[in-house]
Amino acid sequence: MMKNTVKFLWSIFLVAIIGFALTACDDGGTSSPANPFRGIWVSGEGFTVTFENSTWYLPRYLDGVGLRGTYTFSGNTATITYTEITDDGIIWRPITPAEASQFVRTATISGNRLTWGITT
Repeated sequence: MMKNTVKFLWSIFLVAIIGFALTACDDGGTSSPANPFRGIWVSGEGFTVTFENSTWYLPRYLDGVGLRGTYTFSGNTATITYTEITDDGIIWRPITPAEASQFVRTATISGNRLTWGITT
């Protein structure tokens, strides 16, 4: 009786070990790097920009204009794409290329500081 109990417990132990080992195995896929941009950032000028997984939102920029769009990042630099603009914070419309060219197109993180810049 005791011998069967020990065998049974060892069987459960081995199944658990194999299960945990398979759970911990890499599936061969590539994992995404951590996104340093995710979160809410406040600039020195006082405007707030929110970065989600691949979108960003700036409710009020200079002159009261609101902007939003998408971005991609590599390391600590993001390439900004503008998709919509609002003049009143309520009605959003697609942004034109001429309007988009007036705004920054990159963002860089250094420590806990977000810096906007222009790419040429």
